[in-house]
Amino acid sequence: IGCLAMTVMTGVVGCPFVAPPAEEVDQFEVVRSAFATYFGSDPAGAIKADTVFESMNDANELNQPYIVSARSAEHFAIGHIPGAENIPWREIAQAGAIDNLPTDRQLVVYCYTGHTGAVATAYLGAQGFDAVNMKWGMCSWTRDQDVRVAQCFDDTVDSNDFALETTDNPGSATNDLPTLDVTTSTDEAEIIRAAADAYLSAGTSPIITAADLFELLNDGIDSNDPVIVSVRSPEHYALGHIPGAINIPWKTIADVDNLRKLSPDQEIVEYRSTGHTRGLATTALNVLGYNAKNMKFGIIAWTQDPDIRVAGPFVDETESNDYMVE
Repeated sequence: IGCLAMTVMTGVVGCPFVAPPAEEVDQFEVVRSAFATYFGSDPAGAIKADTVFESMNDANELNQPYIVSARSAEHFAIGHIPGAENIPWREIAQAGAIDNLPTDRQLVVYCYTGHTGAVATAYLGAQGFDAVNMKWGMCSWTRDQDVRVAQCFDDTVDSNDFALETTDNPGSATNDLPTLDVTTSTDEAEIIRAAADAYLSAGTSPIITAADLFELLNDGIDSNDPVIVSVRSPEHYALGHIPGAINIPWKTIADVDNLRKLSPDQEIVEYRSTGHTRGLATTALNVLGYNAKNMKFGIIAWTQDPDIRVAGPFVDETESNDYMVE
């Protein structure tokens, strides 16, 4: 019997309010769509330190970038780009962490060598900011090793001459997509934040070295072999890639058909040229619930063949600067 009829029949005035059921939200699709929109906007993979420096010092107030240091508070205190705000990369998705960032200026994010800066940049991009990662991180801004903290890429130490192949491995879009249940909120920005924070607060490393990957692939144990994803262009993939790697260009990593080529239950290792843009793709996968790592320094750490590398490696004499820090 309806509430009005009960009132007429019994004389009881009023009925308890029953809230309508909350509309269910597919949290995975909210996050996936945010990354797909970000990558679909054709974002720059990275920005060079000298370009950042010129923008900061050209007296044009309209193109002044807002600098975000994604390094630890301890290393921020040692020295940082003048005017930078410090938001450590593992804390960038905590509640309130990005509330004061400007929405009308480009954000330039930097870290140590460019890898964890890409993590922070990808999250900011998914949240709608115009963010770009500074190539090579603090290694490209200063030559002061005390400020750099981390060791920059050294071709004589960090590169290898591992085998490559040109076989096309298309992959198969047969996997189920992950599910996300990270918050009770139905607000899209909060869902993205909660998903990113769940990944970042877990403390897992987003990086694997080329040497460690090679060892995994060649230890005789098939069960620990990761899925290798080249997020380079099809043209560069065809030149030569890590044996067994499938090709998913980084700006298409959040497309449903490409995600179905990846298993949520298997480790994924992505690589590109130098490690910057595939760090953006790796972050997207991890926030979506996959287990992905970024191969440190990219293909330049796997091979010394300049035709396969395409992009040049970090060379201290030409890629670094001696700009002011504070």
